[in-house]
Amino acid sequence: MQTVLPKNELVAGLRTVLNVVTARTTLPVINNVLIEADETGIYLATTDLEVSIRTRVAATAAKPGSTTLPAKKLAQIVGSLPEGDVSLETDVNQLTSISCGKAFFRMVGLDAREFPKEPDFSEEWGFGIKADELRKALSKVSYSCSVDETRHVLNGILLSVRGGILTVAATDGRRLALVEKALEGDSLPDGDVILPQKVVHELQKSLQGDGEVKVRVSEARVAFAFGGTAMTSKLVEGTYPNYRQVIPATFAHSIAIPRDVFSTVLSRVAMVVSDSSASVKFRLENAQMQISATSPEFGEAKEPIEVSYQGAPFEISFNPGFFSEPLRSLECDQVVMQFNDEYSPVSLCGDEGFLYVVMPMRG
Repeated sequence: MQTVLPKNELVAGLRTVLNVVTARTTLPVINNVLIEADETGIYLATTDLEVSIRTRVAATAAKPGSTTLPAKKLAQIVGSLPEGDVSLETDVNQLTSISCGKAFFRMVGLDAREFPKEPDFSEEWGFGIKADELRKALSKVSYSCSVDETRHVLNGILLSVRGGILTVAATDGRRLALVEKALEGDSLPDGDVILPQKVVHELQKSLQGDGEVKVRVSEARVAFAFGGTAMTSKLVEGTYPNYRQVIPATFAHSIAIPRDVFSTVLSRVAMVVSDSSASVKFRLENAQMQISATSPEFGEAKEPIEVSYQGAPFEISFNPGFFSEPLRSLECDQVVMQFNDEYSPVSLCGDEGFLYVVMPMRG
């Protein structure tokens, strides 16, 4: 293999595929990036046998071929090179020469034939969506996944298509976040899949712009194609619970709150929260919401926010993280909080199609 390409293009390509690589493996080639060159450019690919990423980088390939090189060390070396064109040349002994300007390296690689091949993909259904819309939807719900490994279904994020509406949802049993988005196209099939968190994290980092993402689903895998990049992943096995049953049908109270102010004040007051006193209190009275917290370790804090509340005095307590995470992910100027009493689920909405439901804390 022999190819020449701009350093910045190679750096960007390696950055796209690098995060899949894991050091915890008994298969050495999994630590490597597959490099395949043809007449039009090179393809970079990595896999951890659960998630695989393949991306194309424009290059001049004088001699088509392939090899695999230690991914993280290659990225480190390429990142250190001077600006300009990088030359890669691999001999029959899997030794790859890397040169740029006056810099020269030679790396030991493994035969590309040792790199795991992607299994055949038999598409059962799929849909298309703008890259930025999918990225934002995933970002607005991913923090609500469960971290309890015994609840593997709730460790993932649900993608559900019903009647041309895509719902992206996550819950850990104490809170629920979802985004609904109308899909373009006629006669879209209905279906559900549960995405592992790892592929969700990769999509959040890789997706951008108005280009379309093609989502294809098979019995046990999902594939995403966008730009010159393709990503495949195993699906989480199991059936997602009926999350809609936790959403109250009606609310007695509804208040509008400036999102940025809410987020800033909540973060400030939560500084005194401790493990033994892990809650903040919202007290609503006379068009104000006072946010307060106390702990024996650090003391107390309180600060009011002007809100649109005119009812009787009311207090409700929450885990501060359960409110700060959705507030950070939203883009709206104001959020609307709806509630019935201090013990029932509370909802938060703001951005179009977004809904967040959380259980209060007692006391």
